[in-house]
Amino acid sequence: MNIIILGTGKVGSYLTSDLAEDGHDILVIDHDKDVLDKLLAANDIMGIVGDGRDPEVLIDANAANCDLFIAISLSDDVNLIASTMAKKMGAKNIIIRLRDPYYIKHREIIEEITSATMIVNPESIAAKDIQRALKYSHALNVEGFFRDQAIMMEIVIGEGSSLAGSRISDLNAYSANYHTLIGIVNNNGKISIPHGSYVLEKGEKIYVIGEKEGVDRFYKQEALDRYKIKNVLIIGAGAITEHLTELLLDRGFSVTVVEIDKEKAEGFSERHSDAVVINADGSDPDILEEVRVESFDAMICLTGMDEENILISLLGKKYGIEKIIAKVNRTKLIKMTGILDIDTTFTPKRAASDVINRIIRSKENARGSSITSLYRLEDDEVEVIEFAAIEHSEILNKKLKDLDIREDTLIACIKHEELDGAIEVPNGDSMISLGDRVLVITTNHSFQSIDDVLE
Repeated sequence: MNIIILGTGKVGSYLTSDLAEDGHDILVIDHDKDVLDKLLAANDIMGIVGDGRDPEVLIDANAANCDLFIAISLSDDVNLIASTMAKKMGAKNIIIRLRDPYYIKHREIIEEITSATMIVNPESIAAKDIQRALKYSHALNVEGFFRDQAIMMEIVIGEGSSLAGSRISDLNAYSANYHTLIGIVNNNGKISIPHGSYVLEKGEKIYVIGEKEGVDRFYKQEALDRYKIKNVLIIGAGAITEHLTELLLDRGFSVTVVEIDKEKAEGFSERHSDAVVINADGSDPDILEEVRVESFDAMICLTGMDEENILISLLGKKYGIEKIIAKVNRTKLIKMTGILDIDTTFTPKRAASDVINRIIRSKENARGSSITSLYRLEDDEVEVIEFAAIEHSEILNKKLKDLDIREDTLIACIKHEELDGAIEVPNGDSMISLGDRVLVITTNHSFQSIDDVLE
């Protein structure tokens, strides 16, 4: 694809390198020549030094003919103006980064006015990922679909689990009561979409998918919720903490925030009166002892320095905190943190890049078809694709058991738009109607439309 990226901050630079590795034609616009030169030296891309709000700069970049214009600078206003002009010039798709809560509150109106393909907020994305990690603390990974109405959770079959030795057909029949199914199995690196006769083994990784409430019930049934996180300590009161605190308080968590900057701490406390806010250095062991760090169920390290987040995480481990999550922007350090035994590390720029990449992959793969989003799992061996059921499709209004569905493919969820968006984990008698959204799991990488599920 022909892609223009405006902005070379952490997210913009990471996204540029990510997309360049995938073979896209990338042109980057930024007003900082030194930063742009460094990015050009590291990647096979083109660049223009200039202001994205300048029509002449957009003309020089050939915005009129680009497949995608991504405005991801640190300025919301620059992103809005530049992307709107690019769309008016003829850019096929635009993605806009917005951070201001006022803009986010009115995102649907902005999407309509600008015809944006997506409005992205990296800090909000990171906060939602952390919130999921806290809710499903024993899961390796959690993905949301259909605006989190459906959930896919990756877990390990542990010692004493009732899943070990069970046949998939029996489990899926049992799990139907929970509106879930097992869609993917990883047996020591061998990936499969299991048939009904498959027998699960201890130590295997499995992906459980279904409506959100059903996955929650499955999680409790398997006693994965035996350790519930309710009392959370956050170090650092930046933008991610703003979004995360709001999410956690709304869900009944108790939140304590430690922030070294007095002015930031006071402002944060005013905006989040239900949180406990302490103006202190969260990397100081004496401060951690004063706040009784050992009494917290989880610690989240969100300072602006990777090394500090890692250090604080290690202190948290020393005090026996069950769940520790650390923000690490420099991805080379993530391998090191694995050695240091931190539970979860996350990279905001990578999280935002992954979300944007899903849209790009769906646009690239769709070629005018019904793909609305595409996820890749297990080193790209498995694709999870969201399709829209469109007119003239061969699968419409037929029972799934009467369709000749491919061996390497599973129809995992159906969102029935005519039934107020109800989520169904289908069985043989289920049918797909016009306008429904369908979640398909497959090891086949050539799907272009929903009808490709058929032999």
